[in-house]
Amino acid sequence: MTRVRANDYELKKQVILDRAVALIAQKGFDGATMSDVATACGASKSHLYHYFPCKEDLLFAIVKEHITEQVAVLSAIAQEPSPAAERFTRFVGAFVQEGAKSRNHHLVLMNDIKFLPPVQREEVRKLEQKLMQLMVSLLHEINPERMAPAKVHSPYALLLFGMVIWTFTWYEKSGAISPAELAERISQLFLDGFRGG
Repeated sequence: MTRVRANDYELKKQVILDRAVALIAQKGFDGATMSDVATACGASKSHLYHYFPCKEDLLFAIVKEHITEQVAVLSAIAQEPSPAAERFTRFVGAFVQEGAKSRNHHLVLMNDIKFLPPVQREEVRKLEQKLMQLMVSLLHEINPERMAPAKVHSPYALLLFGMVIWTFTWYEKSGAISPAELAERISQLFLDGFRGG
């Protein structure tokens, strides 16, 4: 396959993913059929099956692409040489900004991952674990005493992730609070409480 053809293939595949995630976020995985996706793409079902042999493969591609991008962006922030509290604020900011931009992806990840086959579901869970470990490490740097014993690591990280992820079931970026302001308020709420006695 030549480079041009490869790029064309990837572009068409991305169009399918973008249309499919909007449809699945609206109708749910059970409610959205491959025929619906094909119609949204202005394509035939056979065209879709050329890229994704089944609906579960389409769902997996949507959630894996989304969370892989999150891991890359948030890993880079976590590894910066700046103080941990600054990295925490940038981490939350990037997470919220991405969530505001990719609300449909968040909804699909939250609501429809259960439809993936076990092997694919486990691969997504491992990526989610990477995100959680990044947050655990940042929180440990900020206040090691608060992060003892080890059994509290996951609850602290999950409290924050839950706050951010569930926000996008109701939050609209066009509303009164911008994504940047929302991220700042979440960071202050969590970090100031975390620093307290």
